[in-house]
Amino acid sequence: MSCARTSIRFFMFAFGGMLGEVMYGAIRAGWNGHWNLHGQSSPWMMLDYGLMGLVLMPMAVRLKQAHLPLPARAFAYMLVIYAVEYVSGIFFTHVLGLRVWSYEGIPYNLHGQIMLYSAPVWYFLGLAGEYLYAKADAVAVLWLRGFTADQLLKMPLPPDENEAMVR
Repeated sequence: MSCARTSIRFFMFAFGGMLGEVMYGAIRAGWNGHWNLHGQSSPWMMLDYGLMGLVLMPMAVRLKQAHLPLPARAFAYMLVIYAVEYVSGIFFTHVLGLRVWSYEGIPYNLHGQIMLYSAPVWYFLGLAGEYLYAKADAVAVLWLRGFTADQLLKMPLPPDENEAMVR
């Protein structure tokens, strides 16, 4: 894979992950009655989200080729997300001296870096990532080939997608 395509994939997942985290925080604030809807994140998290686009998603191709069922793939993605979160948390905390997040005081945490309560979120986020990966990669390839947004909008959909949209 080309360096440009890899970079595009990294930044698409980095910015998408940041946006998702901020929106999650805003929705959670609204759910708790804080209608200012402040969501937050740290730019350091872009490393984690970008890394997911480079590591986790190519793994999806191999797992699909091995005919691993969807629930098993989701479980594998969840484990990888936990591993990235744990390793990057240790790196941020002990190497860089940053406290980007801490789950200390929350039951079922491991060294304050990961917590069991995240398991369902990581499970379904892995599935969403599997779906979005193909879309993000297609956008990266088309953009590198010089297609403009206007040209993409004028492209006909493949026949099977046209039928699905009519239904």
